[in-house]
Amino acid sequence: MVHPCYNPHAGWAEDLIGHYALFMSKIPQGLMVAVYVVDDGSKHGVYEEDIKKLQESISHFTFIKLSQNLGKGGALRHAIKQCQGDLVIYTDADYPYKMENAWEMCRRLAEGKVDVVVGVRDEQYYDQLPFWRKIFSLSLKLMNYLFFPGLKVKDTQSGLKGFNAKGKELFLKTKIAAFLFDMEFLVLVSKQKDIQMEWIYVQVREGIHFSTMKPKTILTELINFASILIRGFFSK
Repeated sequence: MVHPCYNPHAGWAEDLIGHYALFMSKIPQGLMVAVYVVDDGSKHGVYEEDIKKLQESISHFTFIKLSQNLGKGGALRHAIKQCQGDLVIYTDADYPYKMENAWEMCRRLAEGKVDVVVGVRDEQYYDQLPFWRKIFSLSLKLMNYLFFPGLKVKDTQSGLKGFNAKGKELFLKTKIAAFLFDMEFLVLVSKQKDIQMEWIYVQVREGIHFSTMKPKTILTELINFASILIRGFFSK
C-alpha cells in the first residue's frame, strides 16, 4: 500500500494505523502487506513522533521524505519506484473510500487474472464534491468521452488504483506532477493490448471533507490535459 501525504491533519498517523488494522483484518493470512508513506515536502503536520508510531504499529513500514513538493503524481512515482512487492495499491493516507473497496481491489489483483484495477466513482461521490471540483470532475469525464474514445475507463480520477508489475512499469512512465497523472496512466494502459484491466465502483466513507479546486489549479490541469492529447496524437 502506498500513501502520499502533504501537510496532513493532526492525528493522521493514528488514523492511518487504524485504517491499516481494518484493512489487514480481512486480508488472507500469508499475504504480506508493506506500507509506504511518502511525504510530499510537507511544511507542517509530519513529526518524528508520527513516524515512530507508524514504525511501531506497522510491521513492514517505509517512510519516504521528499525535500520539496513534487505534486501527487511525482511523489507517487518516487515511492512506487521503491516498492518491492508483486502488487501495488495506492490511495490517500486518510483512506477516503470505504474499506470494502480496498478489499475488493486487493482480492482481484491477488487472483492474478488482471494487471490493473481502477476505482470508478459513483453518483454519491459527485454529490459530495464542492461546486467547482464537481464541475471539473464531470467536465473531465465528458472530455475523455470526446477526445479519448479509446479509454477503457472514462472516470480517470479516482484516488484508488492498483496494479501488478506490468501496470507498475506503465505507471512509472507517467510524467505529470499534479492530478492528471491518473488520466495519463490510464491512457497508457488503454493503448496496451496485452494489459488486462478491470474497474470497481468506489464509495466515499463517512467523515470525508473534500478541498476546493482553485482556478489556477483547474487551468494547470487543462494544460496537462492538452499535453496528454498532443502526446497521444504524435505517438500514434
